Formats: sequence, structure tokens, C-alpha cells
Amino acid sequence: MIRMPTLYVRALFMLLLLAAPLFGGGPKFVAGSSYFAPQVTGQPVLWPGGQVNYYTDQGDLSPVLPNAAANQLVADAFAVWTSVPTAALTVNAGGQLAEDVTGANLTLSNGVISAPLDIAPSATATPVGIVYDVDGSVTDALLGSGAGDASQCFWNAVYGGADNFTADAGLQHALVVLNGQCAQQSSQLTDVQYRLVRTLGLVLGVGYSQLNVNVITNNPPATAGDLAGFPLMHFADEISCVPITSCLPNPLQLAPDDVASVSRLYPVTGQNLPSFPNGQIFSSATGRIHGSVWFTGLSGNSTTAMQGVNVVARWLDPATGLPSRAVAASAVSGNLFIGDAGNAITGFNDSLGV
Repeated sequence: MIRMPTLYVRALFMLLLLAAPLFGGGPKFVAGSSYFAPQVTGQPVLWPGGQVNYYTDQGDLSPVLPNAAANQLVADAFAVWTSVPTAALTVNAGGQLAEDVTGANLTLSNGVISAPLDIAPSATATPVGIVYDVDGSVTDALLGSGAGDASQCFWNAVYGGADNFTADAGLQHALVVLNGQCAQQSSQLTDVQYRLVRTLGLVLGVGYSQLNVNVITNNPPATAGDLAGFPLMHFADEISCVPITSCLPNPLQLAPDDVASVSRLYPVTGQNLPSFPNGQIFSSATGRIHGSVWFTGLSGNSTTAMQGVNVVARWLDPATGLPSRAVAASAVSGNLFIGDAGNAITGFNDSLGV
């Protein structure tokens, strides 16, 4: 069972830190109580050793992104994540898939998808498959008729994620699809790359964040600080944000929360630092907040620790004493909780009927 932490309640914590970013965000996947080995229950599900190898489609993505240009777009998008100095991530372009994936070889018939074997969840020899859907037909097959149309680019320009896991909490396959109908003009490329970087964040195991949400709600109106601290891995965009630069002036720039999230999952340590000569040891470059958020009883005493609280930590400017909107990080309380509430398949009661 994969558990995906959900953001329910928002709480605010302030901490004075004169150093660098805080721990923030959280994992997209956490090993649950079934399928995974007992010793990894409650651990984030990650690429072993922070090593990711990806394989790209043989075809073109669009007239403005022929194969070589599309490959460079993908490499640049991965580089947004691998450039974090406190994150021990190594991403390699392993080569090409065995074919040009199109609507001719990836089809949906009677509810069954047929696809090339090297992009199937079982294709662990090509751990991350990157498909260039030149005409939207692959997207139609995977997401439904019409999903690949140019009118659906806000939602379906880039999509995908992990689809195979090891019992020891490892990611071992993911599929990403870029819709060529959304890259017909050069003016669309920033939006495509923005959505690709966000999708690759999910592929790496980084979950969505809920920080500076007034950038989305406009309540109160966003300031420059709000925008600077707004995570690239925020959970939603306003449909009016086309092009994305109309809402986010630097849409491809990681915020401190993103940096903290990916670094917490793949930290540079004293042991792996030799492999990252330009890296920084995460524990030495950051501060840490830990503890519990508690429910209280009638008397006001702490009773039970709360799960699902969105905890936000902000740097306090020593000159003004005010919390920063730009230097901030978030995490969800209990996101590694290992309890099993059951599900519709296995049932909601244990062997004793409880």
C-alpha cells in the first residue's frame, strides 16, 4: 500500500534562523503496511542512491522541438533539480527508447492499453521513459479521447509519474509523456518546460506543497516575497495562468521549500560528498524543526499528536522581527505515520474485526 500524505489543516510556526533553509515539504510516496518490507514501513519511497537513468523517445515532439531539441528540454528540466547543492541526485540520459512511441504502437482497445514493452511499468532496464507524443494520440489513449487536443494543454501538456516500486521502498520505473500539441510555437515552450519540471519533481518522489497559497487565491494579494517563496511544487495553478509567466515571473526557479524538500529526501552527507564535489552537506547547511502538534483535552493538556497539519516555518528578519514570505518551508505532520486504516480492497477491519 502506498500512502500519499494529504494537507488538511494549516498551522504557523516561526523560527529565527540566521543560517540557510529549513526542512520542508514532504515525500510523494511513503511505504505502507502492505507490499513493502516491514523494516521500511514509514520510509519515503525514493530512487535508490539518488540515481536516475532516463530514456527518451526516438521521435520529434513538435515542429519547434525536433528530437534533439526535445532531448535538451528534458535535460534542462532535470537540471533544475540536480543543481540543488544540498541534494545528492545523479540523473543520466541513458539513451533512446527502442521506438518512436505514437498512437500506432500505444493503443487503447476494449479498456486495455497496449504499449511498447520498454515503457511498461515492468521495464526496469529503462527506468524513466520519456515519450514525445507528437500529435496527442498517445495522450488520447492514456487519458481519454480528446485529452491530447491543444485545448487541453493547461492540464495535459506534460503528465506521468512513478508506476513501479520495490518492496524495500525504492522507485524502479516511471513514465512521462510530453504532448506535442502543446509545443507548436516557441511562445509555448516555457509553459511546457514548467510543467515538465513539476512532473519530474513527482517522478523524483517530491510531493506537492501548500505554502504561500495566497499566490493562488489572491487573498491577500501576493507580494514579491510571496512569489519568491511560492514553491514550484505547489499543488495547483489558476486556469487563467496562461502563459504561466503572467502569474509567476520566474516559473522555473525552485523556492526554498522545494530545495528543502528534495534535499531532505536525497541529502548530501559526509559519506556521499566525494561524489558531489560542488555539493554542501545538508545537515551542516540547514536548521531543523521537529516535534509534534497536539490535540488538547478539556483541561488544555496535550492528548494526541495530530496528523495532517500543514506546518509552516518562516525566517524572522532580525532587523524587523517580521516573518519572511520568501524564506519559508513547510511540512505535513505525521507524513511518515505507519498506521493502516484499511481500504476498500483489503477491508477496513483487522483480523479481529476491529
